Amino acid sequence: MGYHTRETNTVPCGYHELNPEMEALLAEYLEDGKRKGLQESSIHLHDKIGHYFLSALADTGCAAPQAMNAQNVGAACLMVSSKWYLSHIRTFLRYAYQARHTDRDYSGIVPLFKRPQPYPSVYTIEEILKIENSVGRDSPHGKRDYAVLLLATRLGIRSGDISSMTFRELDFGRNLILLTQHKTGVDIELPMVPDVKAALKQYLEEERACYDSPYVFLRIVPPYSHISVQAITKIVRTAIMAAGIDPAGRKQGAHAFRSSLASSMVNDNIPYEAVRKALGHTDQNAIQSYVSLDVEQLRNYALPVMEATGTFAAFLEGRWRLS
Repeated sequence: MGYHTRETNTVPCGYHELNPEMEALLAEYLEDGKRKGLQESSIHLHDKIGHYFLSALADTGCAAPQAMNAQNVGAACLMVSSKWYLSHIRTFLRYAYQARHTDRDYSGIVPLFKRPQPYPSVYTIEEILKIENSVGRDSPHGKRDYAVLLLATRLGIRSGDISSMTFRELDFGRNLILLTQHKTGVDIELPMVPDVKAALKQYLEEERACYDSPYVFLRIVPPYSHISVQAITKIVRTAIMAAGIDPAGRKQGAHAFRSSLASSMVNDNIPYEAVRKALGHTDQNAIQSYVSLDVEQLRNYALPVMEATGTFAAFLEGRWRLS
């Protein structure tokens, strides 16, 4: 039961303790997810939604996995307040059948709901340059903030990987940054481009105190641990505001620069697979969500407007009117 640490202030209504049989099924499901390599955040989400669904099942009178049937599963799905949960419930029911907790696969009863893909927040190259140049490098932590910002804007590194970056991941001799991404666990090799290298060296040589810490980016007040993801978000927000850029509903964190970099690369005709590898994505289709329309490129595919003739031409010229 090691995963059942729940935040009671975030759970939906109808969420209550399960009987031992339902609790055991959920625990097995979470263990199976762990064996398959799911991240801890995904395990926690499966725990929350699984518990919520089984609570709804209990409210229909279903007290054990073997008592599931089409009627009570369907009724429980109707109680679900968020359509976002449905795909997770479908996966859970499929597992319950494959693990022989139920006599039928009831996942087909769950209504289909396709999660809409949000349009990514994208900043233009001109805006990003203004944001980078807005950082005052003469402040007590300006060189640190500038180096952090460039890692996000120039290389698209996630804020979590910047926050936990260690000296072992920096290879100044070969001009490489070697990361094991926290989100995916996948190793990625990035070029330490000249501007990034210069910013890192300036921070390390002129600003970072000689504390015995393996982390690159440190807080400037005790305890001198590595900076947090929240601190990186604050760095980005401050730089955007200082640059006088209107976010206009766009996100104001490091991930927005990741989206901007991906969109820019795609619009420069760099193949999807190359962009995917550069950003360290494991999903083959992940880059498609970053694609933004490049109006200038679309002009090359515009069809010529046909010349109006006959009655339509007369109508446009005012020589013929509808009666």
